[in-house]
Amino acid sequence: MNEFRYQPLYDEWVIIAPNRVRKPVSLPEPPPPPAEISDPFLTGGESKTPPEIYAIRENPTIAASWKTRVFPNKFPLLALETPPVSSMKGVYSSIGGFGAHEMVIDQPKPNKHFCLFSADEFRDLMLTFRDRFCALYQDQRIASVVAFKNQGAKAGNAIRHSHSQIVALPFIAPRLAKQIETSREHYNRAGRCLLCDQIASEENEKLRVLVRNRYFIAFAPFAPRYEFEIWIAPIVHNSAFTLLTKDALSDLGETLEWCAKRLGIAMENPDINLALFTEPPRRNHRKADYFHHIERFFHWHIELAPRSRSSDGFELASGCAINPIAPETYASYLKEIVI
Repeated sequence: MNEFRYQPLYDEWVIIAPNRVRKPVSLPEPPPPPAEISDPFLTGGESKTPPEIYAIRENPTIAASWKTRVFPNKFPLLALETPPVSSMKGVYSSIGGFGAHEMVIDQPKPNKHFCLFSADEFRDLMLTFRDRFCALYQDQRIASVVAFKNQGAKAGNAIRHSHSQIVALPFIAPRLAKQIETSREHYNRAGRCLLCDQIASEENEKLRVLVRNRYFIAFAPFAPRYEFEIWIAPIVHNSAFTLLTKDALSDLGETLEWCAKRLGIAMENPDINLALFTEPPRRNHRKADYFHHIERFFHWHIELAPRSRSSDGFELASGCAINPIAPETYASYLKEIVI
């Protein structure tokens, strides 16, 4: 039976509609062009990209020994050189295109799918995100930073070589701002962190919990917007991804690998988005108490959103997502996969 489910972190309703279920279809991709001709992101092609601003290398003295590389996007959404000047024209407001847009080449090899990453490769990607967030936070003009990975055309990826992206904004990203708002409201009402309460509920029910280790829990959210959607969060309350320790990074890499491998088997290496949500840097805000107690009520986390289908008109018009598979169903299926 179909039902509405409410996701309090986003203040959103989702329709769980099993009567619309259909097996995800993976369309074959055209064969890639010869990598040595068309791919500037391979090992040895370091001179073909904008100047490097960060890298993790096996040997710091050997340029081609990198495991991740970061450089400014050649076609940036935003630029640090653009003044963040606001203007008003009648009811319309605008801000100059200030910010940063960085490319993270997270894989030296060509065309490696997200679902085939190892735990160490995920750890290195998360370490890269952490260090770049810390560096960007030093610029007082930056109000928030978002990090994401698009795998496949349905997830918005236009470049075959595996990569992630980091974008810094002069305001708090709207989806992050919504999480802060709903988490604050819950804290003011209940005196507890909203995501902590969701994690406690998941651990109590055990229906949607996928895997748990020393530091992290992965679960299918109660009201997922996407088929096989997964959330990964610290078990112990933590508002800031930037404070991750070496041990926690290793556990996060293992958690991501567990989820990615099973998604790859269950959905035949689907197109997928990864998004990271963490506490923004504390700046002067138009609301004087905006950051008051944020370390208590905000809980950072990662969302994995496989993209097996396009949105339809109802979802666009209503703002309600439709998911044809219940999270309890796919959580049970993923846990049964033996690797």
